[in-house]
Amino acid sequence: MKIPLLRRDYSRPYSLKYQLIVILFISSLTPLILIGSISYFSMYAILQNKAEGGVQSNLHQVRISLEDTIGQLNHTSQQLAFDGRVGKNLESYLAADYYEKKRLNDDIRSELSLIHFTNPTLGLMFYYFANDNQKLFENFNVRDDDILKLPVLIRFDKITYYGPHRSLNPIDGNEVLSILRKVELPDRDDVYVYIETNFKLAESIIKDNDQFGGHLVHLIVDNNGKVVFSENKTDFPIGSSALSAKMKEAASEDYYMFEETSNQSWKVMAAVPQSVYKQEINRWIKQFALFAVLTLAASGYLAWLIWRTVYRPLNVLNADIRSVKHNYEHFPTRQSHISEFAVIYREFADMRGRIFELINEVEQKEKGKALLEVEKLMTQINPHFIHNTLDTVRWLARANGQRDIDRLVSMLNKVLYYNLGKGGPARIRDEIEALRHYVELQGIRYHFEFDVHIHANPKALELPIPRFILQPLVENALYHGMEDQGAIEVVVKEDGQSHVIIEVRDNGEGMTQEEMDRLVLEDNPERKMVGLGIGLQYVYRMVKFQFGAEASFHIESTIGSGTTIRLRLPIAKTELVN
Repeated sequence: MKIPLLRRDYSRPYSLKYQLIVILFISSLTPLILIGSISYFSMYAILQNKAEGGVQSNLHQVRISLEDTIGQLNHTSQQLAFDGRVGKNLESYLAADYYEKKRLNDDIRSELSLIHFTNPTLGLMFYYFANDNQKLFENFNVRDDDILKLPVLIRFDKITYYGPHRSLNPIDGNEVLSILRKVELPDRDDVYVYIETNFKLAESIIKDNDQFGGHLVHLIVDNNGKVVFSENKTDFPIGSSALSAKMKEAASEDYYMFEETSNQSWKVMAAVPQSVYKQEINRWIKQFALFAVLTLAASGYLAWLIWRTVYRPLNVLNADIRSVKHNYEHFPTRQSHISEFAVIYREFADMRGRIFELINEVEQKEKGKALLEVEKLMTQINPHFIHNTLDTVRWLARANGQRDIDRLVSMLNKVLYYNLGKGGPARIRDEIEALRHYVELQGIRYHFEFDVHIHANPKALELPIPRFILQPLVENALYHGMEDQGAIEVVVKEDGQSHVIIEVRDNGEGMTQEEMDRLVLEDNPERKMVGLGIGLQYVYRMVKFQFGAEASFHIESTIGSGTTIRLRLPIAKTELVN
């Protein structure tokens, strides 16, 4: 049985240099990717914790500072309300006559100056009468703005805290915190005390705690979730809800958000731009990318050095292979200081010797095949002359009344006509008919009786078969061990769908193994030339050359018990045989 070999067709071969570069790049990239991934996640976690801790610390400081400022505003406003000394003077001032008002006015302003002096974090302060929009005892000039429209941070029953807003002092213009507290007067319920922080206090509270170089965006959100202060009014407009979908979308796309809630429910929030937040991470990525590029460049250089190291031995090996291709029989002995190439050179030399031995073997086989063809052609030399001569002899014998000669020549002519290839492709039926003529001719020729029994499967009679197969097998039985009253049995049967089996058995003397070997030995000078001078050795070589391993030829013989020749031929390929 022949087992087909599976071969891969490399339609796009790659050079060793290219493969070395790819392999070294992969071997370099693999640890880089692993180390880079581990380092990235570790660095990201460290830097994220650092940044997040910094922002949370910033928010905590801002919240504490704002709560302290609000507490100071509350304490100061309490002194100016009704339960304080200044508040009591205000009640007297409102009920006094002109001269008394003058004195109380001086006392109140003096008290306000003292309070302002002892609290340097405070700025503008005055009393506000809501019904007539009147402002009294202000320590600085006041803009004519509606106080009730300032951004509310916290609102209690009698106290309203305003988030960072522009100072009501026209010469200030900075962001301040303020408080509006109702003054308890028996006769009026529209009197309030208004106090602001001093210049830039609110701004200094926020800016002094920014470790991101001014990129941190601070927000102050009231207890209702509304933004009352924003350092970036475009992305986080004042008055918008900190929980709105629009603000969440803007924050998630461009910012990281942090918050801290005070004990009065208002919040301090910080928005960090993602680019700033990841600045240190991006710097580390750039450094690692530069290191990776240098590593890959070194890998490429190493690949080039390795390629240069193996290029010369491979070039020599390529030259030797080309020499074998052009059938050069003389080769120099190759040596290499690289042990692997030294082994390859030695193995290639052995393989090269084996190749030329196989070539010589193939040449000898081809010569044998050519000899077979010559022998076959010799049997077909001038067949017309032979047939015409035999026909002449047959007619002369018939004319002279020699019926035995006429019959003998007629049988001989039929056998020669078939064996010399006349009549086109043969079938098993034709081969059996020619065999019958041959047996009859041999019986007339040698004047002894022998029986030939032919058993053929009717389905096998129409199968194609090489011409001149059965006769040499029967002829061998006649000339090796057959005596008078011998018997020959011919069996033809199918072997599945692909092969046909032909067996020729006799009951003669049998043969030894040496005798059987000599029958099929091509170069045997003692081989007897029988019949047409071809014999059993012709059948053996014909089967070998035409069908190869798909056919089989076996001889079994036992001394004193006869001989059996078994021939197994492929059915499909016999179609090509004439």
